[in-house]
Amino acid sequence: MQYVQILLGLLCCTLAYRSMLIPAQIAPGGFTGAAQLMQHLVGVPVGITTLAMNVPLFIVSARSLGLRFGLRSLIAMAALSLMIDYLPIPPLLDMEADESLLLSAVFGGLMGGAGFGLIIRGNATTGGSDMLGKLVTRRFSFISVGAVMFAVDAVVILASAFVFGAASALMALISDYLMSYMIDMMVDGLNSARAYFVISDKADEIAEYVMRHLDRGCTNLHGEGMYSRQSKNVLLCVLNRTEGIQLRTAVARVDSRAFVFSAKVHEVLGEGFRPHTPPKRRSE
Repeated sequence: MQYVQILLGLLCCTLAYRSMLIPAQIAPGGFTGAAQLMQHLVGVPVGITTLAMNVPLFIVSARSLGLRFGLRSLIAMAALSLMIDYLPIPPLLDMEADESLLLSAVFGGLMGGAGFGLIIRGNATTGGSDMLGKLVTRRFSFISVGAVMFAVDAVVILASAFVFGAASALMALISDYLMSYMIDMMVDGLNSARAYFVISDKADEIAEYVMRHLDRGCTNLHGEGMYSRQSKNVLLCVLNRTEGIQLRTAVARVDSRAFVFSAKVHEVLGEGFRPHTPPKRRSE
């Protein structure tokens, strides 16, 4: 099912860019949006440019990604780049019509977001500003992943105003918002982080996976089963959407009898997420 989700996600993303976003000259941020600008300026294909920007990130991040997740992501990234350039998909709308720009922004953003969400659900990623943000955060801990992604999107959309025009840039804002919204909806609702509780007799193995492969903290809560009166280990960890998919896959592999549930997290402060903001002192 994970490979099916990745394949469907790749098709949705390709359809969004080839049939709507690229013909309408809408660059909704990210590396693909930057590649659209490069194609217009120097004629280099979008997919090849995206591939060239992503390969160095994958090389630097190869050790932290893990073999399976890294291999899936590398294949997904390369496949998306090649499909965008070579899959024969014509424009879906008549780009001369006045309403085509808005329709392309809305439905291109929704379809692209659904595609990226399916790829994440398939336990993979296509790299881009998300991976760049993780690398920057590892080097400069005071900069969050979200801040890097926002900065990349802002620069690309602002640049598109000069390359494609103000109308295309405004439509890119709409498309970028809808794409982000759909990614969250496809993966885990409106929140990018969730608190996972895992009750398992193999809690140590699962905790080792979280700390070593996901680079996240994990807390062991001691509980007792009211029916069996046996002590239970309850693991608590807060993960983002991509890591949550990896955790569920690992739990299913280590202990198929484990009990797992998650809760939406509306605000996460601390290591790996938003930093704590110290209270301002009242002026004397």
